[in-house]
Amino acid sequence: MQPPRGIMETVIYADDLDAAERFYREVFGLEVVRKLAGQFVFFRCGQQMLLVFDPAKSRVADAGNPIPRHGTSGQGHFCFRAKDKREVDAWRDHFVSLGIEIEHYQRWDNDSYSVYIRDPAGNSVEVGEVRLWGLDTP
Repeated sequence: MQPPRGIMETVIYADDLDAAERFYREVFGLEVVRKLAGQFVFFRCGQQMLLVFDPAKSRVADAGNPIPRHGTSGQGHFCFRAKDKREVDAWRDHFVSLGIEIEHYQRWDNDSYSVYIRDPAGNSVEVGEVRLWGLDTP
């Protein structure tokens, strides 16, 4: 069996889906693909999907929905991919221009860079160079 070709979906959780939707649309320019008020909002990000669920609702059994229930509490983390340091720095400058606090700016051992912020739900959102993990450019 071959390893999977990649990750198709990333899931985070937010109690305030309206705030999450505004944040990811306005800050990152992500396209809303589907949403169900009070339950979830799904965004397209390149060839992947970012799914944001209300954790309380996603844990509740629903006889009409055979998908396994899930949910968590606390803050999650994920990383958007950037081509190079110049793109990471452009995102950092974009965040600053919007008044979003930079939680951390990291220079890694392999001389790649990442910038970290928090979304309205407290999730850690990173934008990092693909070479951090030796990946191909986007």
